[in-house]
Amino acid sequence: MADNISFIVNGTSVTLARRDVERAMNGVLPEPVRNLVVEVGGTRYPVKQVFEAVTGLDRLDFTSATARRHLGKLGFAVSRTS
Repeated sequence: MADNISFIVNGTSVTLARRDVERAMNGVLPEPVRNLVVEVGGTRYPVKQVFEAVTGLDRLDFTSATARRHLGKLGFAVSRTS
């Protein structure tokens, strides 16, 4: 698990820390989960909702796999819904 990660998504350079994700999602109501879910602060969110909130990127500019990979590198548990 990395403290900070840097990457490029669709031409946009992004640097994230786990605390950035936790701060961004604090008090945010989760949308209905369709496929991939990530737990942040004890709440289950769709991975694309979290990744959009923390990066400011539009959901059409990245895939669920991209969101899952980078959130996983920060130590968040990502899983499929049943």
